[in-house]
This record gives sequence, C-alpha cells and structure tokens, in this order.
Amino acid sequence: SPTRDLALFLYAGGYSPGLFALSLAQKLPSQLVEVGDLTISISRGQPRIEAKVDVTLLGGSEESVVVTARLEEDSGLRFTETYESAAVLGQTVDIPEALQYSRDLYVSYVDEDILVVRDGSGVPEILVRN
Repeated sequence: SPTRDLALFLYAGGYSPGLFALSLAQKLPSQLVEVGDLTISISRGQPRIEAKVDVTLLGGSEESVVVTARLEEDSGLRFTETYESAAVLGQTVDIPEALQYSRDLYVSYVDEDILVVRDGSGVPEILVRN
C-alpha cells in the first residue's frame, strides 16, 4: 500500500517532511535514485539550518537537494524549526508561509561534538559535529 510507509513513519514518532522524503528515496531501487549522506549545517544567521543531500537520478549526474529552515530560540532548551525553502535541480522554491511546516525542538543533550534534540512527540535526533 502506498500509504503504509507514511503510516509507519507517523506512528513511529515524530514527523519531518525532509526525513520522510529522505526515507522514501532510500527505499527506491538504486537504479532509480542513489541517495548520499545527509548533512545538516547550523549557522548563526537566518535561515540557520541547511539540510543537504546529494542524489543521483537514473544513473545521471549528481545533484544536491537543499532544504533551509529558520531556527528560533524560544527558551534556553526549546527551539522552533520552520521550513522556508527547498532547492532541487538548481531551482530554489520558497515555501509559502501558509504551507511552511514548523515543529518544536527540545535540547536533551549537548557537548562539544554531539547535540541531541527531541521533537514534540519525543523522537530524538542525534547530530554529530564534523
């Protein structure tokens, strides 16, 4: 069923459109799409988050898919992440404000090399500094 992956993803915990699209792409046969490693950069200036993954479609040239998001500090431990734009095949699309996905993130652990955040449903994301 085409909705099976969506249902499993939603009921497994948190939801992020980027992670959902990445998980679907990774399940496609490698002849259709090859997915590289996901890199997430967090900077001081807005938009603060850039998620980038290199993909190869149908054995062709490698292209980058880049999603940018705003990261607002709500408190010392809580942030709000809001998707703003996506770039695919060299074309950047600004996401209309009414369609921007937003979620709260709670810092569970942070040190020099590791950041662990949880979304509103408690699902952790572990980020490792390069």
